[in-house]
Amino acid sequence: MYKRNYHPLVIILYTSGMLDKNQIAQIPKTTRYNWKQFAHKNYYGNDWTSDYIEQFDAIKDVFASKFLFKSLRFLAETRKGYLNMLGELAHNKKLLQLHASKIVSSIEHLASLSKISIITACKYYGVSKDWYYTQKRKLICGLSPFQKCYKQHPNQLTIKEVVAIENLVTNPDHFGKTKTTLYYHAIINNMVTCGKSTFFKYAAALGYKKPKRFKNKSKKGFRASRIFEWLHIDITNVHTQENGIQKVAFIKDNFSKTILHYSSTDGKAGSEFIRNLFQETFDKYQLLNTVSPINILSDGGSENKGELLTWIQNIQAPPTVTKITAQTKDFPFSNSMSESTHSIYKTEFMNGKLSLNTQTHLQSLERFVQYYNYERYPTELYGYTPMEITQGKIPDKDRFKEQILEARQQRIIINQQFNDCDSAISCNS
Repeated sequence: MYKRNYHPLVIILYTSGMLDKNQIAQIPKTTRYNWKQFAHKNYYGNDWTSDYIEQFDAIKDVFASKFLFKSLRFLAETRKGYLNMLGELAHNKKLLQLHASKIVSSIEHLASLSKISIITACKYYGVSKDWYYTQKRKLICGLSPFQKCYKQHPNQLTIKEVVAIENLVTNPDHFGKTKTTLYYHAIINNMVTCGKSTFFKYAAALGYKKPKRFKNKSKKGFRASRIFEWLHIDITNVHTQENGIQKVAFIKDNFSKTILHYSSTDGKAGSEFIRNLFQETFDKYQLLNTVSPINILSDGGSENKGELLTWIQNIQAPPTVTKITAQTKDFPFSNSMSESTHSIYKTEFMNGKLSLNTQTHLQSLERFVQYYNYERYPTELYGYTPMEITQGKIPDKDRFKEQILEARQQRIIINQQFNDCDSAISCNS
């Protein structure tokens, strides 16, 4: 005969009545008698196991029912998968915060159905009770684009400002305009007063759609230090529905980004065409009376040579006018300033549509130049239009700094007094 060494769990299963008759028959009577004499409370560490021993009656019910057993196995595997997912969310706080309200609701639902404590439900979902109560205290406001209570988060834009931004980005008349142009339009007209990044965030949340643009390979550009220092010229083909291709040329100032002059023809756009355009531009802005050097930048096309070069050579100094070809060995910079104008005209302004004929094409060109020079706000000009810079304004990145700081302080007061949503009742309680 030999003495058996029983697995420690066998004793627990026996004393809990969870062994079947065949299993019990294999255990000697004397062994079973000794096991029955155990006084669990006399053993060291009994307090460590008391919670589990009290739950053994529920465990017995689970093992007695195949359905319950399979259901709990399913729940356990589901919880493992959920905890793995939660572990990944924990490394991305933005995602965790995004789903916080759903996790809180699930915890409360589980506690209600199973009649367990919130703390136990939190353990099941793998979050702490402190995290749960922190998230629960956060009020969700349906009026805020980011669902944040205005009283708990008074720094966010006011309802009036949110509505103003939404009207801007959803207005068909503004489709295709850049967020920068919409931002400065809003701040100059006292519709919204906030930082540009804040405006961009709200615009994206409220439905701003960026128009599709022609994707050109990034080219090396440069920035002038004054107006009329660098003038860009280039020709682009514009299609019409009835009258075929129109050849359009813009002369653009690098520093102010102003379209100084433009012309369109359905005939030959050679060097005579470009020369006449520059003659008209110099007369329009009286550039022959200036003393500072003027550089004309173009690509290497034949239209930028011939009569244009002859005209430049005959200019009596001052000023000194120099014709330079882009992306050459001596001048590696691109003529992207002109190319961007073509892209803005065709995508941002025309939205990819074609003019009906020559007459409507010329009308569109006139309206585009008006829009570009007087209504559009390039990023580098900090809220000035190109024409304002040409007329003497100086770009200043701190132009709206004091105005934004004052508006931020006023916004906090307005939002703290906000009392026009369902969550306001909870805020006051």
